Amino acid sequence: MFPRTLRDLTLRPGKATQEYLNGNRVKYYGPVGYFFFVISLYLLVMSALDISAEELVKAMGVPPSKPGSGQEQFNSDMFSWINDNQRLVAFLMIPFYVLGAKIFFRKQKLNFIEHSILVFYSQGHVQWLSILAVITLSLFGFSSGFMTLIFAQVLHYSFGCSQLYGAYRPWSAFVRGVFVNVFFWVCFFIVMSISIGIALATNPAFLEQIRPKNN
Repeated sequence: MFPRTLRDLTLRPGKATQEYLNGNRVKYYGPVGYFFFVISLYLLVMSALDISAEELVKAMGVPPSKPGSGQEQFNSDMFSWINDNQRLVAFLMIPFYVLGAKIFFRKQKLNFIEHSILVFYSQGHVQWLSILAVITLSLFGFSSGFMTLIFAQVLHYSFGCSQLYGAYRPWSAFVRGVFVNVFFWVCFFIVMSISIGIALATNPAFLEQIRPKNN
């Protein structure tokens, strides 16, 4: 089952999703189980190789803050929290993708849960690249860029959409899949802006940590 799941989610993610929707539940790992399995494996590899989320993000090309600055402490605290709550963070991303799929693939007449199958599969499958990034960082001191992972996610999900959503032409479904990803990132930045606004309103000292002059 596992080799077949890996193969088909690589070569035909939309078809594998369709088979699962059609009731073939013994051919593949379930989407939620697969999603959490790969994330758990990712966390296990990070722990075994003693790589933190902050180290990985820096290796992917995100510029570090000035040592000793308020932003450095803020970033360190943020990455520490993300590292400790990776499964929760990843899971909370799913509804935004599914909402985007509901908006851009209305003609397909799938419900929220049915749209989520491809999202779970795609998000979990691309996580293998994160595992590879951790391994290359540990062995060779470098890692693939952050934008490479984003591009891979967009490409894999959109490719799956071109196979799954038969109510649309393949090229149209692919483009709509790209827009689902754009929708997700817009929602992500809105949520982040609201969260920072709430933090500033409830804790004025928070402004001193993120103020650019601290760099």
